[in-house]
Parts: sequence; C-alpha cells; structure tokens
Amino acid sequence: MLKFKEKLSYGIGGISDNALYTLTGTYLLLFLTTVSGINASAAGTICAIGSIWEALIGPVIGYRSDRTNSPIGKRRPFLLAASVPIMIVTTLLFTKVGFSANLRVLYYGMLVILFWSFFSCEFIPYISWGADLTEDYHERTVLRSYSYVFNQIGMLIGMVLPSVILDITVNLGISTENSWSIIGAFVGILAGTSLIISGLTLKDRKTEYTDISEKESIGVILREYISILKLKPLIPLLLSSVAFLIAEEMFNSSRVFYIAYNLLKGEKFLSLVMLTVTLSGIVFVPFVTALSKRTDKKIAFMVGIGISGILMVIMRFINVSVIITCVVYAFANTCYWQLMPSMMYDVCLFQEVKEKTPRSGSIISVQALSESISMAFGIQLLGILLDRSGFDSFSAVQNESALSWISSSFTLIPGIFMILVFFFMLFYPIDRVTYIRLTEEVEMVRKGERLSSDGLGKMPE
Repeated sequence: MLKFKEKLSYGIGGISDNALYTLTGTYLLLFLTTVSGINASAAGTICAIGSIWEALIGPVIGYRSDRTNSPIGKRRPFLLAASVPIMIVTTLLFTKVGFSANLRVLYYGMLVILFWSFFSCEFIPYISWGADLTEDYHERTVLRSYSYVFNQIGMLIGMVLPSVILDITVNLGISTENSWSIIGAFVGILAGTSLIISGLTLKDRKTEYTDISEKESIGVILREYISILKLKPLIPLLLSSVAFLIAEEMFNSSRVFYIAYNLLKGEKFLSLVMLTVTLSGIVFVPFVTALSKRTDKKIAFMVGIGISGILMVIMRFINVSVIITCVVYAFANTCYWQLMPSMMYDVCLFQEVKEKTPRSGSIISVQALSESISMAFGIQLLGILLDRSGFDSFSAVQNESALSWISSSFTLIPGIFMILVFFFMLFYPIDRVTYIRLTEEVEMVRKGERLSSDGLGKMPE
C-alpha cells in the first residue's frame, strides 16, 4: 500500500498539467489576438498547430517513456527534464514581441510547438507513473483522487487567477502586455515547480522486465499502437473518453458565450462560475472515491456521468441557475478525471497479460490522443452551430436563434454526449472480480508461466 506522503507527492504533480492546459485553452487565443495583434484566423491556426503537434508527439513520448531504464527510474527523468523548459516557454508564449506580422506568426507557432512538446513530455509519463506505483484496484482510484484535487488547484491557477492578476497589475499601473508576461511566468513557474517537487520526492517503481531490445522506428511505433487499439477493454473506454471530452469542450467553450450573451454578465461573474466548478470538483472527490469503493469504478463512472447528462438535458428546458448547472457538470467532470485514468491503469495490466510486456506509456498516450481529437471536434462543432445560428461576433446583442443554440451548446448537447458515455461503458469488461483475475495472470507472466486465460476468463486462442 502507498504511504500518504507518496500519494501526496504524486498528487502535487497534477498541478502542472491542468494549470498549463487551462491557461492556454482559456487565454492563448485571447492573448494572441488582443495583445500580440495577430489576426483571428492566424491565431486560430497557431492554436490548431499546437493540438496537431500534441497528437503527433504524444505517442513518441509514451513509447520512449515505456523503454527508459535510467538510474532514477522510467518516468521521473521526463518530469524533471520538462520542468524548467516549461517555465521558460510558458513565459515567452505570453510575452508580446515587436516583430513584423508574419514573423510574429512564425515565432508564436514555434513557441506553441515547444510548449506542447514539453507538456507531453511531462503529462504522459506523469499519468503513466500512476500505473507503475500501485496495482491495487481501489488504491489506484484513491491515488487519482489526490491528483484530481491538485488538478483543481491547477485549474484555479491557470483559469481563475490570470484574470485576477491582470486586474491587480493593471490597477498598479503595469501595462497589459507586461501583465500577461507576469501571468505566463507565474503559471509556468508554479507548474514547473510542481513537477520538480513530485519528481524529486516520489520514489519510482523499478520494472526491469521491460523489453527494450526492439529497435525504435516509426514502423515499430505504429505497429505497437495498432496492437494496443485491438485491446478489447480499450475500445469502450476510448469511445467514452471521446464522448465526454466533446461534452467538456462544448460546455467550457459555450460557457463564456452563455454568460456574456444569454445572461449579460461580465468577467467577475465568469470568474465566480469558474471558481464554483473548481471548488465543487474538490468537494466531490471523497464522494466519488467512496462510491467507486462501495460499487465499482465502472458503475460509479457510468452512472455518475449518465445521471449528470440526463440532468443537463432537463436543464435545457427549465429555468435553472447557471451555478447549479456548473455543479452538475462538476460532478460528471470529477467522475471522469478521477476514474478514467484509474480504469486506463487497469487496461495497462490487461495489456501486460496479453502481450507479456508493459506498455502503460503508450496506452496513456492513446488516451491523450483522444483528448486532442475531442477538443478539436468539440470546438469545431460549436463554431459551426454558432455560424449557422446567425451569431454576430461584432454585436453585444444576439438574435433568438443564436441565444437558443448557445443555451443548447451549454446544456443539451453536452448532456447528450454524457448519456452516450453510459451506453459505451456497458461494453467495458473489467470490474473488480475481473481485475483480481488479471493480477493473478500478470504474476504468471512475470514469472514466465503459461497463461490459462486471456485475463477476461476465456481460454486463449
């Protein structure tokens, strides 16, 4: 069993990815257009390049972290290597430069590639590290609860505090441009520091049985990913992940529009709403942990997100406070981010039974790839809906059709995708009983004994 200080050390690392992720997801487009003076289409292209690059570099990072046998462990070197560069790059990414228009696009395009490279370098090994630390079915959920709490602190740092810092620094007479540099440095330093603390205080688990004899090449990496995508438990998890993350992107992106145009509220109210989501997520962590222990991770996940989805659909047709809507969403969000990585860890054990060699980094990078795809699809869907509804970005008042579709994008559509998660998870085969069988099988694998089943209770073909 893991000690409290080990869970705490692992959890602290969770500050980094959510602080960086929410900072860029919420403010980078705004900074590039309103501060750096890059036109909207070029700024959107820069952000899209970042998502595409993250999708490409993630599998390579996952593949390499699985095959790293350094004196300080498998995952730790990646966290430490990314810590200082991510501080520098995040600061530069939110610093205005006086280059020509074309050179600015090139400059920020290169920075965004560097940013997502270092982000992947810490994010995938960090998530994968959880699978290495414990193989206890419930303890994996507990471990993720520590990470999720610090994820919420990271969200507070990356999403809520920038608007507060901007307001304070501008009132102190600091220019908007310099204020954004301060924000980038503030978030980058805190994110990098959390990686250093986690990397230096957490003991790595040695896995000498990892096979690193195969020569690395693009073909080898592709073959590995094809074999991973054939894993029976992974398919419903990936479908559930894509469905929920589309819901998340729709909800988060439309929230700004809903508050600004449907409620006619300003940035202070928006900050209050974001803070509500953050604090609600922290409050729900022990409840989700207890629910998953009493029932099962699968049951807690599908029922929690499914019920939240039904409530989101209902709230489209009744007058409910935006705060209540955000609390309902926060519960689904807690279920996803606390339980999905834990279930991915279980798939890692299943993969080791099937293929005899652990590939947790590669499996986690596949899940990260689904995040990139879902984000791109979700934001594109929202853009299409707004365009078709007659939304006018230059007007403070929108027509009834636009307001209706904004409301649907905030409640109805995310709710439908959450309900889909419930149905996809019906086909997920790993529960508590199956997991016990998997642990027995994996011990046989590590001892070089012949398997009697495929880990799901069936005789191997």
